[in-house]
Amino acid sequence: MIGVGSTDRRDGAGSVRTGRATERDCWIALSLVPGIGPAGFARLVARHGSATAAWDAGPTAFREVMRRSPGRTADELDRFGRADPRELARSVERVTESAGGTVVTGLDEAFPPALLTLDPRPPTLFVIGEQGAFHRRAVAVVGTRRASGYGMSVATEISDQLARAGVVVVSGLALGIDGAAHRAAIGVDAPTIAVLPSPIDRIYPPRHRPMARELLRAGGLLVSEIPIGAAVGRPDFARRNRIIAGLAEAVVVVEAPDRSGALMTAAAATAIGRELYAVPGPIDAMSSRGCNRLIADHLATIVTSSASLLRQIGLSRGEQPPAVKSLSEVEGQLLRRLLERSGSIEELVDRTGQTAASVASALTMLEARGLVNPFGGATFHVTLAAKALTNAG
Repeated sequence: MIGVGSTDRRDGAGSVRTGRATERDCWIALSLVPGIGPAGFARLVARHGSATAAWDAGPTAFREVMRRSPGRTADELDRFGRADPRELARSVERVTESAGGTVVTGLDEAFPPALLTLDPRPPTLFVIGEQGAFHRRAVAVVGTRRASGYGMSVATEISDQLARAGVVVVSGLALGIDGAAHRAAIGVDAPTIAVLPSPIDRIYPPRHRPMARELLRAGGLLVSEIPIGAAVGRPDFARRNRIIAGLAEAVVVVEAPDRSGALMTAAAATAIGRELYAVPGPIDAMSSRGCNRLIADHLATIVTSSASLLRQIGLSRGEQPPAVKSLSEVEGQLLRRLLERSGSIEELVDRTGQTAASVASALTMLEARGLVNPFGGATFHVTLAAKALTNAG
């Protein structure tokens, strides 16, 4: 928890005096009060005319806008009420800077322009990385953590093509579709923005810490609404998803079962007027039920290919990877069949008429050439390089 209470100053009536604290200091301090959130912050500032006046109104004013939270004690709020907002702001800025980050408020020129349209917008963000990415076109690519090979392949292709076209890919650094989206952008050395449900010094999920480092090396950003040192329980996915949608001009849902977090991002996109796209999946696939329903209910535009998505958002395909040549007859036959539909070794034996040994050997060579990938150890899918080879032909 951010420390409070050691530098409080009061006048004779017992009210807080902000001294030389600026309006920006009070924005940061007020956003730290547990239970207020962006909506409560906006109501406080509207009611009192400024964050400084809202801070001076103290705990009584805080309670009027707080979300229901029985864990918030009177003593906890009183400690904030006695604190000097300037010292609170300096404290959170120091710990953020020590982690390599920056505090960005809604009063700062560095605040992401795309988030200025949010109502209410987050009063304070905590950011690590190159903030120039905030000023480029951005598209969010999101989906389930339990992605299928099909979903991972599609997320990779879409994100690769967006990144090559100069678009910043936004996602939530989660397992599955989110990770595939970030990884594709990093793979072409393009910036990508990861919005975290946790503080910027506590990467969630932990297994994506190496990816977060690669993301920053590629010129990307880590973003969170949660300050370093804040006492948090479960990661705050709802707030994270709203920021993902807000930073992007469009949201693409690749794979999402019913009641998926990706559908929360889709709902947020619709609520704030962002374009919504969805990738269709097999009608019997649980992981695609959310996407299929978005399309069937005319809530999202169908995505049939990365090229069609780029056309719909007014872009063209970027530079393609070089073609891979010198395929054997069996390799070429397998590649053609996999471009039609992914499949297992047994299915490919039936579809090509080749022996199991020939198919297995050819798949090994195709995988070594970077033309196919096995997902789940059983089903083979073509890669972006394979699709580029076909397009070049």
